[in-house]
Amino acid sequence: MEIKIYAPVDCEVKSLEKCTDPTFSQKMLGDGLLILPKKNKFYSPFVEAKTVMIFETKHAYGFDIDDTNVLIHCGLDTVKLGGKPFKTKLELDKKVRLGDELFEVDLKMVEAEKISNETPIVFDKKIEIINFKEGNYKQGELICTIKIIEEVLEKVNPNSMNEKDFEEFFYAENKYQKEARMLNEFVGGPSNYRDVYNCMTRLRFLVKNKDLVNEEKIRRLSLVKSTIWQGDELQVVIGQDVYKLKDEVIAQNEFAKSVAVAENSENKEKQSKGAQFIRMFASIMVKTIPIIVGCAIVQAIVGILVQINVMPDIVITAQASGNQVLLKDAAIGWIILFIMAKTTTVFGTIAIAISTAQYFKFDVILAASIALILSTPLMFLDGGSGGMGHEWILINFGDLDTGNPVLDGISKVKIAAMTNKMFVVMGAIIAAKYLNDWIKTWIPISLELMFRPFILVMVIVPTSFFILLPIWNVIETLAGTLMYWIGQAPLGIGVGFYIGIWQVAVIFGIHMGLIIVGILDNIQRGGAGIFMIMGISVWAQVGALIGVILVTQNSKLKKDAIHMLPAGCLGITEPILYGINLPKKRPLIAGCIAAFIAGAYCNAVGVTARAGTGFGVFEFIGFFSSPTMGGTADLSNITNGILYITGAALALGLGTIFSLLIYIERPNEKSAVSKSANALLKFIKVKNDLSEEEIQILKTQVKEMKQVIDKETIKQIKLIEKQIQKVISVDSKIETLIENEYKHEQRIYKKGKKALSKNNLSIAKKLVNEFNNLTYKERVEKLKDQRNDLKALIDFKTLDNIIGTKEKEIEEMLNEFNKEYNLKSEIKEIRNEYWNDLNSLKIAYDYEKPKELKISLKVLTKNLAKAKKEVKQK
Repeated sequence: MEIKIYAPVDCEVKSLEKCTDPTFSQKMLGDGLLILPKKNKFYSPFVEAKTVMIFETKHAYGFDIDDTNVLIHCGLDTVKLGGKPFKTKLELDKKVRLGDELFEVDLKMVEAEKISNETPIVFDKKIEIINFKEGNYKQGELICTIKIIEEVLEKVNPNSMNEKDFEEFFYAENKYQKEARMLNEFVGGPSNYRDVYNCMTRLRFLVKNKDLVNEEKIRRLSLVKSTIWQGDELQVVIGQDVYKLKDEVIAQNEFAKSVAVAENSENKEKQSKGAQFIRMFASIMVKTIPIIVGCAIVQAIVGILVQINVMPDIVITAQASGNQVLLKDAAIGWIILFIMAKTTTVFGTIAIAISTAQYFKFDVILAASIALILSTPLMFLDGGSGGMGHEWILINFGDLDTGNPVLDGISKVKIAAMTNKMFVVMGAIIAAKYLNDWIKTWIPISLELMFRPFILVMVIVPTSFFILLPIWNVIETLAGTLMYWIGQAPLGIGVGFYIGIWQVAVIFGIHMGLIIVGILDNIQRGGAGIFMIMGISVWAQVGALIGVILVTQNSKLKKDAIHMLPAGCLGITEPILYGINLPKKRPLIAGCIAAFIAGAYCNAVGVTARAGTGFGVFEFIGFFSSPTMGGTADLSNITNGILYITGAALALGLGTIFSLLIYIERPNEKSAVSKSANALLKFIKVKNDLSEEEIQILKTQVKEMKQVIDKETIKQIKLIEKQIQKVISVDSKIETLIENEYKHEQRIYKKGKKALSKNNLSIAKKLVNEFNNLTYKERVEKLKDQRNDLKALIDFKTLDNIIGTKEKEIEEMLNEFNKEYNLKSEIKEIRNEYWNDLNSLKIAYDYEKPKELKISLKVLTKNLAKAKKEVKQK
């Protein structure tokens, strides 16, 4: 790869060896050039680079050019001046282009302090300097070309390798190991978190000291989509690779020790009880997802087989009716399938009890035993209706007729097998843990083995049945009552709202709260919940993503979006949300609106969630099954499934259509300026109480402002945008090659490990030869050179001239507006808004960051109008 270096300032340029500081002259920090500046302002010497470091005293700056780090160090020992002679407008992570201002230095102040102004430019990689001559250069003149000499791994001769050499070769650090190592480091080390666990897409660290976390570096990791703080919990959004990364994070630290240390930490940040509960619930439930989903898929398959009369409808009750068949009379194959399907329904709380015990570090065997007693329908005679156990009424306060069938049940205090009372079982295990700890403090060791478990069971089981269960039934009933009323909202808008906000809750990491509401509703309705159809929101966001794919001319964005589609179809939306829909804003809004409409439709036609058979496409199976907890539903299984698929298709289609309608690749400069001009017109009218004649004059002035950007200007900007898109297209090809290289290498490593396990060194030798013959790196380097050539062709000079001219025209108009309409207090915000409009292209492609608006013209107008109205009323 080659990098052209231009003079950053009027200067004399020498070989780096002539620097008076041996740190640079001896190339301890890398090879490069020595600049002796003659003027104060330094400009970018690179065609394009990214600012990655700004030293706090502003005398040194780091830039990244295609993974090559470049240091510009202005003056020797200028750090002693504490930044006094330096000024800079640079921002971290911002791209700089050839000729962009980097910083300004007061050379007279540096000279007065008897400090050398020698300015080394050094590269962190081995380089070859081409076509370089020492001498004087004007700012912007080409000095030389720097050829980056990539370190090429020396090809290994497999014939000279022994078994140990092969092991070292095939067990090289993979992508997940490398990312886990860096993640552990950036979180502040294993000792800086009390626990680490994952949900479907996020790695969650319970952090002790936030100051030790380098969030900026975490977000730069290739597998990381975003980061979110919830109290002292750092959520690192990964996507579907989260399980692999979590395993490596744990494998690379002394996890047990760090947890033990954390137990006694005084730095624990306090969280609200609600936040602690949701975090605990998420941690416990995520471990049970595989078994719940696996068995639920079987349950859905059984439901379909029964519906099409392939499998008999097996029941456990004493009598069978219609097409039902008693368990004892069914064929053994169907019995086994039936048992597999019923497992999570009847005994799922045992898995939850085990996970709870692991979370609270309680005896897993004791926890499973308690859960088995609490959940088994065998306690209730013949298993009751559908094998879910009979209910026993302890207290009957009479019958209610409130019009809400859920609320009517609150008058009867019942106990039953806790086959679906996960929160009661969690509470029972937590109580057992603390009771167990207390018993240990006084029971003699000689009696502990026998009597400690006996005491636990004798206390916890009756307490759960006669205290915890009735209390929880009341909570469930009240929550179910609220859900029922919301569900009765006309046209299904209550459920539509719930589904519409689901993905917003996912973004902020608070969706577990909505899951709890959905679970309560599902339990109350006997496994036929209306709020558990949140999968609709997934399809709406996938549809919005498809809209972006159809609209975008950005080849990299299109490629990234297409790669996200499979994850979306599997129900994982974090990559879509954090990668595209949220940053682009409008696709997210399109998806939420589509989810609201499709959710309302599903509720209006009576769709209910049945068996949970996974996420994305797998969830469809569950909607064809019967209610899982002995409940009833208005729709047949087949109708319910078909209507849900229709709802999902509606969400997908509307998400795509709305995204096509409202998504804009980037704001067009002319339309953006016109929009701001209209907002300015409204603001001035409200602020100044203008007469009709004055308003007409103002409209004429605003019309002139709108005409600042003409068709020819837009045409020129679009030509430059096409040049940028060509660079992005090559970027996309480079990324694909790097991804393919990694996959190919991992296949070789995997086959090599297998060969070594069988002591087959001949296969191992062939695989090493295959590795040696990979050509990805050479192809990547050629593409990088092609990309750099294309970057040099981007006519930023013309773009800067166009934007600069238009900025001056609008600035003159704003000055006139300011004089005439007294905009002094708002003029800064107005200027920033127009600056963002004019620099739309640079902002869209990360060459500029938008100027922050403390308040927009639209909000200013609204606030001012409200204030004036209040004054008039007084």
